[in-house]
Amino acid sequence: MQIKEVMTANPTCCIPSDTAQTAAIIMRDEDTGIVPIVEAKGNRQLVGVVTDRDLCVGLIANTATADLLNAPIEQCMTTKVISCKADEDVNAVLDAMQENQIRRIVVVDNDNNIQGIVSMADLMNRGKVEKGATVETLKSISKPTGESSKPRAESAASANE
Repeated sequence: MQIKEVMTANPTCCIPSDTAQTAAIIMRDEDTGIVPIVEAKGNRQLVGVVTDRDLCVGLIANTATADLLNAPIEQCMTTKVISCKADEDVNAVLDAMQENQIRRIVVVDNDNNIQGIVSMADLMNRGKVEKGATVETLKSISKPTGESSKPRAESAASANE
C-alpha cells in the first residue's frame, strides 16, 4: 500500500511570518497537532512544520514576550523536516517514524511541494498495515532518548537506506 492511499491530502499551511495564534487556530479547527510551513502564500514549497509541542515548549516556555499570540511561528517552527513521497510504501514510512521517533510525516513531491501529511492515526485507521507493525512503531516513537526531539531532514526512503 502506498502513502497516497492513506495520507491526509492538501493540509492547511502557514507561512513563517504567520502568528502562533494562526497556527493554533488551524490545529483546533482541523483537529491536528501539526501545521506545515510553506515558503509564501500561494506557494506549497515546504520550509518547516510547527507542532502543538513546538508552540508550547518552543514558544511559550522560551519566549520572553508578553504578546505570544502574535509571535511569528518562525520563532519555534522545526526547519529540518522528515518527509516522504506519495508513492512510498507504508512500511518504509513506519520505519522512518520509528527511526526518527515521530508520529507524523509530511508528504512532498520531487520539488519539495507539500502534498499531504501521514500520521500514525492515518496508518492505523486507513492503512492495511499489520497491527503489530503500528504497535511496534508507537513503542519506538515513545521510547525516551537523550537526543533532541527535532529530527534531521531527509526523505523517508533515504532514512531507511
